[in-house]
Amino acid sequence: MTDSTDPDVYVRKNKESLVRVIKHSNDEFVRALCLAALVKYGDEPPEAVVEKDIDRLDQLRDCLDQ
Repeated sequence: MTDSTDPDVYVRKNKESLVRVIKHSNDEFVRALCLAALVKYGDEPPEAVVEKDIDRLDQLRDCLDQ
């Protein structure tokens, strides 16, 4: 496996881009993919990003329950 296909290396090299997508994308699926990559292959997921997505999920769950 080369560096360009190794997910650990990719996430380490592109962490800022992944975080930017999570923070600013309107596409929930794309944000979820970026977050999953950070969680699985990153050193540690950025707490603020994770907390923000958890809050969003809670809000969505509340809307669906009504």
